[in-house]
Amino acid sequence: MHRHLLRKSVLVAMMASAGVLTSVAIAQKPATGPNWVHAQARDTAPDSRIEGDQSMDAAVAAAVIGAVATEFGERKVEVRLDEVAVMPASIRDRTVTGEGRLRIGGDDEWVAFQFDVLYDTETATAGVPALRLGDPDPASDPVPLDSQLAAELDAHVNAALDAEFSSQAVELVTTHVTAASAGGRFLQVAAMGTAEFAGEGTTPAQVRALYDRSSGDWVRLDYELGTTSNWADEAEPAVAAR
Repeated sequence: MHRHLLRKSVLVAMMASAGVLTSVAIAQKPATGPNWVHAQARDTAPDSRIEGDQSMDAAVAAAVIGAVATEFGERKVEVRLDEVAVMPASIRDRTVTGEGRLRIGGDDEWVAFQFDVLYDTETATAGVPALRLGDPDPASDPVPLDSQLAAELDAHVNAALDAEFSSQAVELVTTHVTAASAGGRFLQVAAMGTAEFAGEGTTPAQVRALYDRSSGDWVRLDYELGTTSNWADEAEPAVAAR
């Protein structure tokens, strides 16, 4: 089965403080645990394929909303699904990918995003989506290695490395940093370099992060070590500030 739709947007909005959500129900783990969202369509036994597609759209949108709400700590999130593609992952599961726009908090701007998520047709539930904010092919600009942005990125990654490898000294040595706008509020930041383990050599390191220019917060920061990373080398050489 394959469904690929270019259609009028499906809009789902949630007031996280009140838990009010159209079309779907969301359950979240306690705040002390990891971010997790379980989105289930209210119509779990649709009578037609159209109703089934609508239930899936609603559950997927809710999963995206829940992920954004927990990650950004916002009370209000709005999501528009513009393009959705569905492929079978198993007899009961579907891999749902697509593009859309989201609006966070009181922002006026809609930010483009892409997603993929696993949908269970028997329980009408969507899992935790993988999200990427910004345009699919953003125009990246080199970031000076001695800039404040690069320095803050290094500091946050090194803090995360210290926490993961608490029994040995490790430091990120950045060689490339790029940034691309994800709407007016956010920056997608990518970095390449090496993680240097004291007395044990080095290993390649790749970093992806999302920076909130309005608050100065690093909303998301992920890194991978080693040569088996699935991330593409999208970074271009950084330039030294003059």
